[in-house]
Amino acid sequence: MASILISSSEEFSGKSSICMGLGRIFQESGLKVGYMKPVGNLLIDVHGSLRDEDSEGIRKLLGIADPGKYITPIHLTDSLIDDALRGVEKDLDERLIEAYSVISGDKDIVFIEGTGGIGGGSMYGLSDPEIASKLGTRILLVTRFDSISAVDRILCDMRIIGNNEMLIGLILNEVPANMEDRVSELVVPFLEKKGIKVFGMIHEDDTLRSVFISEIVEDLHAEVLVAPDKLDQLVEHYLVGAMEVGSAIKYFRRQPNSAVITGGDRADIQMAAIESRVKCLILTGNMRPSGAVLASAEEAGIPVILVRGDTMNTIERMEHLIGHANIKQQVKLDKVIELINSNLDVPAIAESIGVKLKN
Repeated sequence: MASILISSSEEFSGKSSICMGLGRIFQESGLKVGYMKPVGNLLIDVHGSLRDEDSEGIRKLLGIADPGKYITPIHLTDSLIDDALRGVEKDLDERLIEAYSVISGDKDIVFIEGTGGIGGGSMYGLSDPEIASKLGTRILLVTRFDSISAVDRILCDMRIIGNNEMLIGLILNEVPANMEDRVSELVVPFLEKKGIKVFGMIHEDDTLRSVFISEIVEDLHAEVLVAPDKLDQLVEHYLVGAMEVGSAIKYFRRQPNSAVITGGDRADIQMAAIESRVKCLILTGNMRPSGAVLASAEEAGIPVILVRGDTMNTIERMEHLIGHANIKQQVKLDKVIELINSNLDVPAIAESIGVKLKN
């Protein structure tokens, strides 16, 4: 049985996407795949039990039957943190090893997802390198290449790992289109001279950064006023409707697949957004629009959702959602698989892990 721990410098770097994409690719090759996220840090209630949101989504999309208590055996609660700071001894290592033993029992390969950044969990002895050492596995590093400073983060990560033999290699994720040549011609050779194998780079993709309208409704605790049957559409950008109406239509049309955030009293902006065929209207301040706006949106099939918060708070929530949405739907998993197959040396990754793809 083989395994690999997928780690990163920071949160929202693409660890879950890589776990899911490689997991499905290996499954389609005929291998029996296991998955675990030892420390759950995005806790949700599932039928009265704490579960990690990422691990629940991956478990469902990959069709994994292992019990959630083994997939995520440790929950990052305030109690856990306080006990670690007080020096209270816990059975965390025992729980980790027991869960791994159950998950790996009948698998060809287990993908282990790290928690937050690579050093996260150090206070209770469960940083990514510590988990890898305790489970006898190695690390695949995923780095979001948002700027050239990502190179510094990678080199710092190497110092945290300590033992270079523990790292099988690196995936550069979300590389901006205007930096792809520089990364391939300068950054990749530089890293490989440092002894870091680069398995490839994945460019930015709007589908993966997008969010379903239904997720916006859930996150904003919004009321759907119009077109509740259109909530399965993807929103790639958000726009703020605070300009003069004469400029609004051109502004909205420059960014397709967008949601427009505006006050409930701005009927002119609302009509301009509907005319521009935006994906949805988000009205702030709990101010209901006019009947004419609702009728126009209904005819165009554009959801109108009403939120209690003000515009600034709503913008902050949307800023968090866009680009940070969990991959819960098949359409996103399909896109991840396409990007991995097109941009990464998957056979080399498999060989480094110690498995051979069957087809």
